[in-house]
Amino acid sequence: MTPIDALLSRVSMPKVTEPGLTELELMSLLKAGLRACDHGRLRPYRFILLEGEARGRLGDAMSEYLHGDLVDVSEAAIEAAKNKALRAPTLLSVIFSPKDNDKIPESEQLVSAGCAAQMIVTAAHLMGLGAMWRTGNAAYSGEVSTVLGLEDHEQVVAMIYLGRPAVAMPSPPEQDPNEFLTRL
Repeated sequence: MTPIDALLSRVSMPKVTEPGLTELELMSLLKAGLRACDHGRLRPYRFILLEGEARGRLGDAMSEYLHGDLVDVSEAAIEAAKNKALRAPTLLSVIFSPKDNDKIPESEQLVSAGCAAQMIVTAAHLMGLGAMWRTGNAAYSGEVSTVLGLEDHEQVVAMIYLGRPAVAMPSPPEQDPNEFLTRL
């Protein structure tokens, strides 16, 4: 398979299983993230690894957010929110951590953090790992920010769920690039 064929075969893998990442795999993914496009080489992001009990604490924060945010929420919905963080053996959170810079606006820095997340997801695919970029309202909540130890100026960009593919890799849907292209 050529590199471009490998890239074009990337899909999100919603079902992953143990084992989690090895240290070598983790370092490779982080190195890939650090190769993201980054005007000024500011590295306006950082990574937080959640494994084992840390996933449970994240799940608790997600259910606390849901319980506190919605008036009529069922216990089943709260339990489902709590278990979301347990869907993968390894979670890697990409955190936007903007830097003060007169030349590079925060909007560019946020895009760079998103690029770092995409590089990680793509590298995971190329390594044969299952990866799924997930967020949702709870990921941006104060409860989750507290569990992750975020500073006031930081925010979650991605919660990347990682593990071994639990099912066969699905084929990506075909897209016609011309539907997304404007020629001037």
